[in-house]
Amino acid sequence: MTQVTPLPAWPELRDLVTEGRTAELADRVIALDEAERPEVARRLPAFRKELRSLAGRAASERWESLDEGESMSWDETIPGVFAGFGMSLRIVGAGTIAGPAAAATWLGRREFDPRWSAPQDPADLVRVILSRPAGWRADVVGRLAGRIRTSGDTLLPLVLALLRACGGVPAEHDPLVVGWLSAGVVADDPLLAPLLPRIFEAEGVGRALREERLEPAPSPWLSRMRELLASGQVSRGELLDGCVSRFLRGGDAVDLRFFVRLHTLIDPAPQEAAGRARDYLRLLPSAPGTVAELALTQVRRTGPHDPAEVAEAIGALTFRPEAKLARAGLSWLEEEVRQAPGRAADLAPALATAFAHASYEVQGRAAALALRHAAAFGVCPGIGAAEISDAIPMLPGALGARVAAVFGGEAAPEETPEPFTPAALPAVAAPGPFPAAGPVTETPYRWREYERWLADFVEQAGKDRAALRGQLASAFRVADPYLYEMQPWRGPGWWISALATEVIAPGTDPGVPDPEPVDPWEGASFSVRVMPISAEEALEDAETEPADSGGGASEAEPSGSGDGVSEAGPSGSGGDASEDDEDDEEGEPQRAFGELPEHVREEIFQQLQEIGVAGERIAAMRDGLPLPPPDPSEPDFRVWISYMGSRPLFGKPEPPGPGVELRRRRRLPEPQVMSPPDMFLLHRLSEVYVALREGTLPPLLLATPTVTNGRLDPGVLVDRLETCAAAGVEPLAADLQQALLRLPRGAHPDAAERAARVGSQAAAQVAAWLAGGGLPDPEAGLKWGYMEGATDYLFEEREPSPGVGHVRLVPVLRAEPTGHDLIDELLREPSSWRSDGHGESMDWWPAVLPSHREVVAVNYLPHLLYQWNHAGVYPPYLEALCQADGPVGDATAIILAYFLSTDAERGVPLLLRMAAKGDLPAAAVGRQLTHLIRRAGHQPRPVVAALAVAAREGAYEQVWEILRAMLPALLPGEGERPNITHTEAVTLAADVATWAKAGGDVPATVSAYAAGKRTSRFARECRRLRTQLT
Repeated sequence: MTQVTPLPAWPELRDLVTEGRTAELADRVIALDEAERPEVARRLPAFRKELRSLAGRAASERWESLDEGESMSWDETIPGVFAGFGMSLRIVGAGTIAGPAAAATWLGRREFDPRWSAPQDPADLVRVILSRPAGWRADVVGRLAGRIRTSGDTLLPLVLALLRACGGVPAEHDPLVVGWLSAGVVADDPLLAPLLPRIFEAEGVGRALREERLEPAPSPWLSRMRELLASGQVSRGELLDGCVSRFLRGGDAVDLRFFVRLHTLIDPAPQEAAGRARDYLRLLPSAPGTVAELALTQVRRTGPHDPAEVAEAIGALTFRPEAKLARAGLSWLEEEVRQAPGRAADLAPALATAFAHASYEVQGRAAALALRHAAAFGVCPGIGAAEISDAIPMLPGALGARVAAVFGGEAAPEETPEPFTPAALPAVAAPGPFPAAGPVTETPYRWREYERWLADFVEQAGKDRAALRGQLASAFRVADPYLYEMQPWRGPGWWISALATEVIAPGTDPGVPDPEPVDPWEGASFSVRVMPISAEEALEDAETEPADSGGGASEAEPSGSGDGVSEAGPSGSGGDASEDDEDDEEGEPQRAFGELPEHVREEIFQQLQEIGVAGERIAAMRDGLPLPPPDPSEPDFRVWISYMGSRPLFGKPEPPGPGVELRRRRRLPEPQVMSPPDMFLLHRLSEVYVALREGTLPPLLLATPTVTNGRLDPGVLVDRLETCAAAGVEPLAADLQQALLRLPRGAHPDAAERAARVGSQAAAQVAAWLAGGGLPDPEAGLKWGYMEGATDYLFEEREPSPGVGHVRLVPVLRAEPTGHDLIDELLREPSSWRSDGHGESMDWWPAVLPSHREVVAVNYLPHLLYQWNHAGVYPPYLEALCQADGPVGDATAIILAYFLSTDAERGVPLLLRMAAKGDLPAAAVGRQLTHLIRRAGHQPRPVVAALAVAAREGAYEQVWEILRAMLPALLPGEGERPNITHTEAVTLAADVATWAKAGGDVPATVSAYAAGKRTSRFARECRRLRTQLT
């Protein structure tokens, strides 16, 4: 058995490690002698395991002490606790482990500094390593540097600190260079000289510095480069050579972005560019566009160049897909032909290449150039003219014909667009009948299943309770053990489970217990300050504030109930306590500050004693007794109370209304924490449960739909009313109000007349509803808003400042009172904010209001834009709105617009369906698409693609109306150059306007581009659109 020699230093080192006193630990480790170091090093592995166990015990104890709802932070987990010892263990190892390899392994243990832990200052560790022999530390530092893998490596701060402290040239290791750059600029950095040249060779540098910019001001590394150039610490030639060599090594535009900007910062003089001209020429054919543009600029500043190299460079430019570079190549070609017409034959292949370019503008320029210099190309010894004539078929028909007339050859036939044959819009089937009654089985999942389950449950509960119990017992074999502990029941599933359990085992529900007493001051915080004041201030306070009847001090109620500062004071030195008592109507003694928590009162009395208020007067204040007269030397005072809490500081909180207690007893949530349609559904479920327990269930439910979109046939409703009347039972209230909302739109006089003859109170309400035309359409819509700072704004009030990105949809819903309490509650305007309780059963909502779908769409708005980790709006919900009735407006339009922008595969069929039904609010969809693009940052190109598909599938007339509304958002803004998205948008607009035989006003941007002499595809499509509209 190995025995460990007692070591006097070890207990002290252990204590310093466990206590985290790294500075003292470093001093003690440095002071160890040569005999102590190996002994300490030998104990480290076992000590590490011991600390790991200690961390486990600490984490377990913390876990066991957690309160309900509380969670552990990372620092309290086993890795987090152990990481707290990491720096100390590294210090001990760095000062005692003899072998460099073993020391590097110990220092590099990831558990000592996990990436989730807070950064640790390595200064004390560096101090210890510097105390070791030079060869040892150089070896250790080199090994640690080789362990760096990413710029976020937790070893990086230590390695950089060691390299700066130890000096020397670091070994070549690309991740080290990337990490050094990512760590940021350090003034007078000793690593600058050895590592700066490597930035042009190390992989990953460009990606790490891709966000470095020159405008509006150089960012850190580019600014540092400018300083180095200005001070002469780095030569211009060194940086230029580095940039050019990096360009020649290749890479994509992102990899090379920093080096392009560095090259721009250097801004080489013509003589500097001339010395690197061959390299710049080599970059023209295949370098990324930004690099090729840079190289072309430098090549054009130098010269003359070898004619063969010029021809090769121009050919490379006209072959490039970027129209800008191809046009630059043609400009250079024309200069060469003008200066030396005899070299036209060498340049003819480059011109022929431009004939096949994808850009019409490039093709047009190439054709015009060929015609302008036909003499030069035509007199070439056969080769130039042949090259051009052979390439003529690559030009569009009209351009090719003009060139063929001069050079010969055969032009491509003029392309004639195929006649547009629109597809037929899809046939939209009418909603079918609602599923028939069946046995009551397992828990439903979709709204139709819920409605069918409830209807069958109520009917069978009245007809054959025993048979129903048998069906439910087999479907609900395992009772939910937490059902009655849950308060409230927010989801339909809880209510279904409760209904089933009540039938299977009547009386199982113990009821909702009385609420436990709650400390009204729980969570409140107070700060008290008692200040002596002058007699003048006391007199002023006495004139402006009433005296406290019990304590000779007055209290001013704060303006708000949540938080603030309240002033109470001064002492009533000249007042008569008995007079105050006489003013008290009840004659009861009032304790000073009696409405405050006891510990706050005691703090006030303690401070009063400290400023010299007599003890007997304080005792009288405390107990509400008449105040003895003050001593002449006793100061007047003022009490300041700073308070933060949920209840008013003075006075009692308003007691909850009777509706709050009723909802609590019935396990219903408060309306403000639920979406209005969900709250309406919970009322329906709750009343069925209450009626079941009280034995007052009707023979059937009125509101069960007769159509799959949620509508209810008026005649069937009257039949159900007759059934209830025959049984001598009034229908349930929420069930009745839901039935009213499910009736078809408009008046139904025949059904109203039948209902009036039934004779029940419910039938009379139905008769009035049927005769009066039902629910008038509420005002429904939306506004666009945003939050800036802590303030909510609407776009119609002011535009947001740059950088405001979180926009929101503000629902608008205003309805006249109907006289039906639950319907009126359902039609309240939804909040634009949502919480976890909102949006519980959104698939059910269209069936709640099947004749007023825009109201449902308004309730969907808070759930539309930001759906991650929240209840969201999905295409099936919009499909349900398509099947429903009622006017549609901006709320429905933005839901469709959202899906066209984010999920075109499912959004386009919905557009086609609405177009086929004649329900599509096309102009509103166009407006909302515009807002999504301009305000919510949606990309226009997917929208254009989706609209193109919809147009070709038969909705071209509706797509034209959408595009007419949104063209301003799809065309270039002021100072903006047309891009591919603009071109695709105006091309689609011209197509669908032609297909729809549209006419009307021409957008200003379209007119401006159509009137110019531009030959770009965008300009040509603008002309085509203008021609169609005029």
